Amino acid sequence: MKYRAVCPPEWLSRSAVYQINPRTFSGEGTIAAVTRELPALAEMGFRVLYLCPIFEEDASEDPARWSARQRQSGTNNPKNPYRMNNYFRMDPEYGTEDDLRELVAAAHALGMRILLDLVYLHIGPNAPILKRHPEFARQDRQGNLLSTAWNFPYLDFECQGLREYLWCNMVYYVGEFDVDGFRCDVGDGVPLDFWVEARRRIRAIKPDAALINEGRDWRYLLRAFDSSYCFDWHDTLYRTFSEGRGAADCRACLEKLMAEVPEGSKLILDIDNHDTVTDWETRAETAAGHDGMEQIEVINYLSDGIPMVYTGNELADTARLSMFANRFHRGSYEATDRAGLAAREEGVRRRTIMTQLNRLKRESDVLCFGDTVWLDNTTPDTVLSFRRSWQGETITFIGNFSREAVVTTLDRNPDGTTLLSHRAEVMPDGSVRLGAQGYCVLTQESPCRH
Repeated sequence: MKYRAVCPPEWLSRSAVYQINPRTFSGEGTIAAVTRELPALAEMGFRVLYLCPIFEEDASEDPARWSARQRQSGTNNPKNPYRMNNYFRMDPEYGTEDDLRELVAAAHALGMRILLDLVYLHIGPNAPILKRHPEFARQDRQGNLLSTAWNFPYLDFECQGLREYLWCNMVYYVGEFDVDGFRCDVGDGVPLDFWVEARRRIRAIKPDAALINEGRDWRYLLRAFDSSYCFDWHDTLYRTFSEGRGAADCRACLEKLMAEVPEGSKLILDIDNHDTVTDWETRAETAAGHDGMEQIEVINYLSDGIPMVYTGNELADTARLSMFANRFHRGSYEATDRAGLAAREEGVRRRTIMTQLNRLKRESDVLCFGDTVWLDNTTPDTVLSFRRSWQGETITFIGNFSREAVVTTLDRNPDGTTLLSHRAEVMPDGSVRLGAQGYCVLTQESPCRH
């Protein structure tokens, strides 16, 4: 018997999550710069924006207390967005509290939602709250602070005072700034009962507020979180598309995830995020190619979950990014050139497809409620094929991971109206011709549905 997951609010189930790291979103690197881009993002149909941490960061220049990744970046930037100094203050790198209020108000006026990023597993070593309340951090018997793998002090959730402090922090941003929920960094590193109570408190203020877990403990989906990351999925996508084969691996990965998670779960389906663009030697857009990346986005939108799009994916961005690079410490890294990319042929094409996908995600009951049926085909190592169905309506995806053309035949007739297509043709005999990294999306409505 499978237990049932928390039901996400429909605004989240029918949306993609657009992740913004203000440092790399644009050369300016501020919240105000994001606010100015809201109309363009809204025009493409993005309705949920998640911001990497914008709170006051530890500015210590002592590299002994930096994370290994921070040191290895070569940016010499003492500030790490995931090493908090004060949860209740904005970091001036990004702007002011008024800038955040303006962003949220402008987003809401456009029908968009704003999620903030919480980092509660650990805290910066010089955080003033630790000086006032050293009991908020975990310590050994000699009173030395215990650190996580990232070299930052653990917070101690055995301390009731810490819990109250952090619950107040969440209530503060929902109540005072009107944000719509949170993405929770390493959420399942924090006790589940903390998040259960956090959910109760923020929903007392905003009944449809959402919580997303950056973690893989599916039990957290039963009582606290509306969605969760699935790291195996983006790792599998990256490997298979960069190698040009492995469609069967992608199917197996999704089948395994769907078998493991609680019934009704909506997992985050991404390919890029602030970690992957920092850590992977080659960015996904370059490794997969523009055609491959386009197909990845289509798969993530059509699969049963919540797609996540990273800054620049909607513009076919290949810029070399790092979460540790900002306008003051750029090093060898770049920021997304939004205006330049938007004018390029690849950028125009990607914006067009993302607009179509966002509209389909928002309007389609099939993608919101439908089951997934895997379609066997005659070239399973290079072609992925599946169907989503709901109340007589279907959406079918057929895609070629290979950089060579293939002809495949499905175990079910791929009839229907073409919604999206790139280098694909359904032949009269039912076979499907797919060019290099070609795909097609078909829809069909049962004649008896009315």
